[in-house]
Amino acid sequence: MIEAAKSVLKTFAGMLVREYRINWIYACREQARMEDQTDLAAVDDRICHLLELSPTLQMQKAAAYTRRGLNGLAILENSHPVCVAHFAEPEQYDRAGTWPLRRGEAALMDIATEESEHGKGHAVRLIRLATSRYHKGGYSRLIAFIWWSNQPSVRAFAKAGWHRIGLSIELQRRSGWRSLRIPM
Repeated sequence: MIEAAKSVLKTFAGMLVREYRINWIYACREQARMEDQTDLAAVDDRICHLLELSPTLQMQKAAAYTRRGLNGLAILENSHPVCVAHFAEPEQYDRAGTWPLRRGEAALMDIATEESEHGKGHAVRLIRLATSRYHKGGYSRLIAFIWWSNQPSVRAFAKAGWHRIGLSIELQRRSGWRSLRIPM
């Protein structure tokens, strides 16, 4: 039933607009509980190269965020990244139409897990560790926008202690992008 509704919505949206984005907006203000961070690493050139060599397409794509200068954090197992996330500072953030980013905030722009590691809790752990690190670094809030039908990501952010704060709907028509942001 849900899949049929998604299909109808996609078909209808495709008739009205060239492209669309519908994202749940999640945020975390609270300090996440501390966990062992021994396997957490900043993404450097070596890790970025390993991402590019990954058999998982989303991990390969994550390397582009590092190449663009975004801060990345990865959970490593045997010196190899199994989960990676990238964050944008306000001056790097290019999605203000999706949800504005204020001073003292950062946006989690991408999170990816090796396909062979799915279901092991790496994303939840990385979200918690990154939240803790950013709050210790002086950030008041982190936000993330999650494609509305991406249930694994929605569950991971909720398990990590993040809360839904809004819905963003963006439509591209001939005249450009139009945004509707609905705080919750």
